Amino acid sequence: MRPERPAQDPTAADGVDAVLAHAPAVDAAVRAEVARLAATLTATDGALAPVADALVDAAAGGKRLRGALVCWAYGAHGGRSADDVLGAAVAVELVHLSALIHDDVIDRADTRRGRPSVHARFADRTHGANVAILLGDVVLAAAPAALEGCAVPAAARDAARAALVRLQVEVGAGQLLDVDAAAGGRADVERALTIATLKSGRYSVGRPLELGALLAGADTAAAADLLQVGDPLGVAFQLRDDLLGVFGDPGETGKPAGADLVEGKRTLLVAETLARLDAAGSTAFEADLGRDDPSAVERLRTAVTTSGAAAAVEERLDRLVADVEATVATLPLAAEDRAALVALAGWAATRSR
Repeated sequence: MRPERPAQDPTAADGVDAVLAHAPAVDAAVRAEVARLAATLTATDGALAPVADALVDAAAGGKRLRGALVCWAYGAHGGRSADDVLGAAVAVELVHLSALIHDDVIDRADTRRGRPSVHARFADRTHGANVAILLGDVVLAAAPAALEGCAVPAAARDAARAALVRLQVEVGAGQLLDVDAAAGGRADVERALTIATLKSGRYSVGRPLELGALLAGADTAAAADLLQVGDPLGVAFQLRDDLLGVFGDPGETGKPAGADLVEGKRTLLVAETLARLDAAGSTAFEADLGRDDPSAVERLRTAVTTSGAAAAVEERLDRLVADVEATVATLPLAAEDRAALVALAGWAATRSR
């Protein structure tokens, strides 16, 4: 096991609270939108009732961080009420939900947030995978319509719509690079960082911040500045996820211990490990990666620790937080808003779930 890094309690930082304070309203709006979507499926044909139930269950839980960031950035750039942009918050959360449903099929992950994944709810796994792929598509198709409900000027809504398209394309590109890396057995550090940015980091933080700012009428330069903060912050969020996917407490993460190793994910943590092992060690590591065997998982976790890879990722997290702090200091935001972004970066790098 790696040495434990002190965790930051998200409730201990006023700045983090300022962002996450929007999460309950976003959650309620997401649940309402998903309920409407599920009702539409059931009304289309009663045979879709189990699929509708799977959708409602899949949408339960989660931090709602992405939607909360949209609402927060809207307010930080002069927006009136977060209620004005709940539609955009729902849109990014629907993109996230679609990605999770698809990701579980790709990774053959049977649990999500401590409950069965969509595809695992069906006895016939081929049928379950087909259902999950199509259901993820349905959710993704519903995302743009949610954004149209934002009570903002048409020009701001147009700019946000374009940002949402960029977000969707980047997520898809990152996922494509991820499966390509897995298929080719590639795990170099730079490719892993690119995947972490596109597949998760940017759509988790950078684009939601940009979206909220654009909805408030911010110009493209101000939105681009937020992206400069959001990219390192989002990568920090993803790298912490990578560490939790190997060393996290299943009771906190909702996934089995070492789940990322069993799924054979080519994360930065894996890339850093392979870069530090000799030829024999790399061969043994590659042979164990992707095996659903407790002994193999333990060998992999040991290699990640003893090679120095876990420590290297922790050091990178520290550098990413420092990058966020330096960039935030240059932003023309209120002091409390700059403090909120810095606190969020610290929380992203130290959270336990």
